[in-house]
Amino acid sequence: MAGLINIAPLTETVEVRGAQATVCGVGVQAIAQLLFRFPDLRKSWGKGQFDLAEILGMSDEIVNAIIAGGVEELDEANASRLALDEKAELLTAIIRVTMPRGPVPFMETLTGVMGAVGGGASPKARATTSQ
Repeated sequence: MAGLINIAPLTETVEVRGAQATVCGVGVQAIAQLLFRFPDLRKSWGKGQFDLAEILGMSDEIVNAIIAGGVEELDEANASRLALDEKAELLTAIIRVTMPRGPVPFMETLTGVMGAVGGGASPKARATTSQ
C-alpha cells in the first residue's frame, strides 16, 4: 500500500488552441490571497457557493487570477486573452484538480481548519475536554 509520500501530484492537461496547458490546481496560500484580494469571491465563499457559473459571472480580473493560479503556463495578462469557452474549460479543470472531492467537502474542511485556527471548532470535528 502506498503512503502519502508516494502520491503523485494531481494535474490535468487541457488543450487550448492546439497548445497543452498543465492545470496544477490552486494552492491553499493562493486561495487565501484570492479571497483577500477579491471581496466578491470572499462573499461567495462565505455563502458556501463555489460553482463555475458564478465564477464566470464575476469580474474578468477574478477569473484571470484564478486561471493564473491554477495553470503553470499562464499569468493574469495571458489569461485575459483567452476566449470565454477556453476560460470555462480551464476553470472546470482547475476546480477538479484543486478540489477532487468537489467544492462542498473542500470548503467545509477549509472552513473548519480556519475556524480551528481562529479559535472556533470544525463543524464536523468537535473536540471535547474532560475535567
